[in-house]
Amino acid sequence: MYINIYRSINKYRIMKNYTVKARQRYGSNSIDLTLPASIRKKYSINHGDIFRIKASKKNEKLTLEYKLIYQNIDEDDEEQEE
Repeated sequence: MYINIYRSINKYRIMKNYTVKARQRYGSNSIDLTLPASIRKKYSINHGDIFRIKASKKNEKLTLEYKLIYQNIDEDDEEQEE
């Protein structure tokens, strides 16, 4: 699976191939995709950030594209300092 992450202000694009695990949420039909820590740190992605997702399928290959539409600024950094 290839993940493209766009920041609405500076428009970074990741072209590396990362492995992501889908995890089921207890008591729900939805699942979570876990981002690698290196992506999270490099692009300052925090819990509470909101992404718009676009799914497309071509030649039996599923592509999920995420666009950051709200950033929960510095919340995780503050928690680690406590």
